[in-house]
Amino acid sequence: MTQHAEFQDVPTDAFDAIARDLQTLRIEAGDVPYAEIVRRIGKLRELCGVDAVAARPARTTVYDAFRLGRTRINAELVGEIVQALGCSPEEAKTWERRCLQARLDKAAARQPSPAAPQPSPAAPTVHIVSTLGQENTAPSRRRIYILLSACLMLNLAGFWLVDAAGLRLYMDMIGTALAAIACGPWAGVLVGLATNIIGLSITDSSAAAFGLVNMTGALVWGYGAKLIKRNSALPKYVLLNVVVAVACSVVSSIILVLLFGGMTGHASETTMQSILASTSSLGLAVFEANLMYSLVDKLLTGFIVIALLGLVKQWIRVPVYEHVSEHALESLDRAYRLTKTGFGSLRAHQGRALG
Repeated sequence: MTQHAEFQDVPTDAFDAIARDLQTLRIEAGDVPYAEIVRRIGKLRELCGVDAVAARPARTTVYDAFRLGRTRINAELVGEIVQALGCSPEEAKTWERRCLQARLDKAAARQPSPAAPQPSPAAPTVHIVSTLGQENTAPSRRRIYILLSACLMLNLAGFWLVDAAGLRLYMDMIGTALAAIACGPWAGVLVGLATNIIGLSITDSSAAAFGLVNMTGALVWGYGAKLIKRNSALPKYVLLNVVVAVACSVVSSIILVLLFGGMTGHASETTMQSILASTSSLGLAVFEANLMYSLVDKLLTGFIVIALLGLVKQWIRVPVYEHVSEHALESLDRAYRLTKTGFGSLRAHQGRALG
């Protein structure tokens, strides 16, 4: 029989375990944003004599260290990351040795080995570590049900508040947006439709007709959030809420004009009547008034949702929350540095003038 060699598959379990432990360390350190980790690493490198311009690593490079499925890992960078998250230099060295050992194990696994006999069908290979990892990172159904129930309560609370206080905003889609962004667009649709059906007992029969508006908002928020990536996440999120406001205003205006003659008794209709006095188009007046308040309502709703996502981030990972919060912190950091540079230039100019 001819002897031959074959390469074994390179295991990534060791790299995945390091990535998971890094994620846990980041959460335990206060869910430190990746942009803040980059800033801290830059400070550490500057203390070691690295020029400030070259000190900061790319944010994507740091983010990738926390990502599962890596085939390579930078031991030195991992050591810097754990120090940025509060570990001592000695602990950082332990992390680096662990990374180097994982790389050695990978290299050993790539060495050719004699072909092994195929396992019998009765004893299939079971990837226990991988399966356990998926179960631990995926949110449980029970948590999702609790979150969706809380979203429904949020909507109903807003529904009741607007009706009781006569507010000109709507405030009945906070839960819809939260469910759509955190759990998917159709989860938001479910919460939105349930809100309007139950809303029949809070206001009147007109509530059911506007379930289509809630459904529209859920679909735009849910699918739109999936398109937001790390680059320019904050302005894109603001734009998403504007698009939701426009889409909901279009649908709401059609329902108002066709089914209710433009009026259902909402407090915002005084503005619509003022606009109608200067134009002959009921549809245009209804749309303009609706859009005016919907823009404020949906932008407010969007940022309330971001705050709420910060509260449930231990339950469920929502990429858009991470992207928006990181971009906001980066913008604040950039503004601070520009302000600091500006004040420094102003003082230098004043010093030269006085001299």
